[in-house]
Amino acid sequence: MANFVPLNFAEHRLLRLANGYGASLGDGLGMVGVVPTEIPALANSYPLFFRVSPVTGGYELGAMLGFAAEENLFLADDGWDAAYVPLVRRCDPFAVQQSPANPDRNSLMIDLDSPRLTQAGGDVLFFSDGRPSERLQSIIDSLEALVKGAQQGSAYAAALDALGLVEPVEVRIDLGGGVSHNPSGLFAIAEARLAELPADALADLHRQGYLGWAYQQAASVGQIANLILRKNRARAPHAL
Repeated sequence: MANFVPLNFAEHRLLRLANGYGASLGDGLGMVGVVPTEIPALANSYPLFFRVSPVTGGYELGAMLGFAAEENLFLADDGWDAAYVPLVRRCDPFAVQQSPANPDRNSLMIDLDSPRLTQAGGDVLFFSDGRPSERLQSIIDSLEALVKGAQQGSAYAAALDALGLVEPVEVRIDLGGGVSHNPSGLFAIAEARLAELPADALADLHRQGYLGWAYQQAASVGQIANLILRKNRARAPHAL
């Protein structure tokens, strides 16, 4: 259970952030939320699907990292084995929360129970004068991109859904040897409907910047083959 509190220099000046990625640092996740502006970078490595948000009931975009809830096939001994790491993992263990006193202002929160926090090694959060360290500032910038991207994500998904371009998809992964996976609750771009859209609807999606994202998201499903290769490579030592 996360323990988020507002970040401040006086209380948290001695905390440091561990470097790298790993299951022991909280990165053992089979799927993570992403935002549409990440699609061009994500689509080269990760299958991208929509899921139904338990909070809003709308569609939210996610990148598949593995076939089980705590399986991240991109984790390696030396970190994260992909050219692009999703923003949400780069921001860990920080989040933003809307200020009750000022809805137009967000508060920077830190999860004090995160295994990524340490008091030895890693990177400092603050300089001695209270300014954010380079690493913390980079995280703040990434969080700002996530907040803005989340708003775009809702609009992107709603626009596609309104045109009937979001459909449930059954993903069955057969790894051989009687081992298979069938992730549920996934929704993909309805490529057949996208191909049949009238010119004015396509033009409207293009004008909003959504058309390119939709094509890239649809193509990203082919990265499931990449996940299967990673899964089989991870299983190989145990199969000998």
